[in-house]
Amino acid sequence: MAAADESLTLVWFRDDLRVSDHSALTAARADGRVIAVWIREVRDDEGLGPRPLGGASRWWAHESLAGLHQELAALGIPLLFAAGQAAAIIPRLASSLGVGAVRWSRRYAPASRSLDSQIKTVLDDQGFAVHSHSGSLLVEPWTAAPQGGDHYKVFTPFWKAVSGREVGDVLPTPESQTPLDPALVESARGCPAVTDLDGLGLLDGTETGAGDFAAAQGPRWWQDTVACHWSPGARAAGDQLEDLAAGINGYSTTRDVPADATSTSRLSPRLRFGELSPRQLLHAARTTTSVTPEDRAAWIRQLYWREFSWHLTYHYPDIDYTPIRDEFRHFPYEDDDEALSHWRSGTTGYPLVDAGMAQLWETGWMHNRVRMVTASFLTKNLLQHWWSGEQWFWDTLVDADEANNAVSWQWVAGSGADAAPYFRVFNPERQRERFDPDGAYIGDWLPYPPDASPSPIVGLADSRQAALSAYDRMKNMSAGAVSSRPVSPDDDDTRAV
Repeated sequence: MAAADESLTLVWFRDDLRVSDHSALTAARADGRVIAVWIREVRDDEGLGPRPLGGASRWWAHESLAGLHQELAALGIPLLFAAGQAAAIIPRLASSLGVGAVRWSRRYAPASRSLDSQIKTVLDDQGFAVHSHSGSLLVEPWTAAPQGGDHYKVFTPFWKAVSGREVGDVLPTPESQTPLDPALVESARGCPAVTDLDGLGLLDGTETGAGDFAAAQGPRWWQDTVACHWSPGARAAGDQLEDLAAGINGYSTTRDVPADATSTSRLSPRLRFGELSPRQLLHAARTTTSVTPEDRAAWIRQLYWREFSWHLTYHYPDIDYTPIRDEFRHFPYEDDDEALSHWRSGTTGYPLVDAGMAQLWETGWMHNRVRMVTASFLTKNLLQHWWSGEQWFWDTLVDADEANNAVSWQWVAGSGADAAPYFRVFNPERQRERFDPDGAYIGDWLPYPPDASPSPIVGLADSRQAALSAYDRMKNMSAGAVSSRPVSPDDDDTRAV
């Protein structure tokens, strides 16, 4: 047990796999000694809990947890692993360990938030002190609301309202502690559902909750491909943070150039798994002196787009499959397995789309400009439901974020908050001419030789017109009115952001 003059706290790590700027860990060490746990959670019968990890994310989580285990061990803090329903595991561990308190970083998706509330009630009833901490966001969602409204539905007013707020200082790594009694740690490892890292099954290709998608098709693909492009873990994240200026320089003008390896910071998986906190990133961006004010402002604005995505997710249950704009429940999407297969495999006949899908499969990541183009092509040119693409991205992206992924897909599809007008379709050929004029990106990633390009699976002009007609049918079904909006030849499909 902990020494008589020190309390023992259980810190439940979730998407915050770091030891610096970690409010829950810092507070726990201020109280006394710490034992930590990470759970591969299974949703309960009511669907409560986090969304099950996709295949690429499971690989990242496994590698990042190995690094966290080492970092905590260097501080004298044991890290336990468990798999199952957190509502049963956390109270059982707290009781078995004899801790005085349980601390965690807050979660904001409704299904996770509800579960945490239930667990807190159980722990309170059993006499444990329970504390939740900020750590994943700069702005708590309940603190941002327009005058006379419940929450922001458009990004720019949200950005103007919250971007000037103080976010506090970055917390240092806590001091190391006197090791716990080994017998206590071993007894905890004997609890039901507690296992070792390999026992979590994160690399075994088991179901992801996303259907017959990437992990089912190639359960170990990440070890041959994705692993060659990334080094998960907070230590590697810290190295990237030290070189943040390279990812910000030129950002305001080059962020849409997919062939430029330095046009973005590629920190999104670090944020997704909490290897870096948004506060660390904001502080580093503000204090980096070797970048222009324009580049700094443009980069920080994207950091707040992530905040906005979580703001929306907090207020909209089931955002990963339910449209924010209710009328899109009536959109006449088509069910075409062949078209969906061509999109997934990067054989649509449109080089920018196919190169993007190849980059995704090879690296677990795709440039943001190309993400928008591929998403628009699926939902508008192929008229496939946005959640078919959202689930594929969920399974193949190392930065698959429960908020960003769904919110961004709904934005492109037109069903989300602050969505661009539906008739703004990304023309993949014009996008290629504009953002990859010399073919460098396509040359890097095109899965077939340029002279062996497959025939396009759909015509751009005809499919765009079909999408607009489907949009009009949706409006008729949802409003019971005949649309009189003309389709203008000036509807330039390159105007989307």
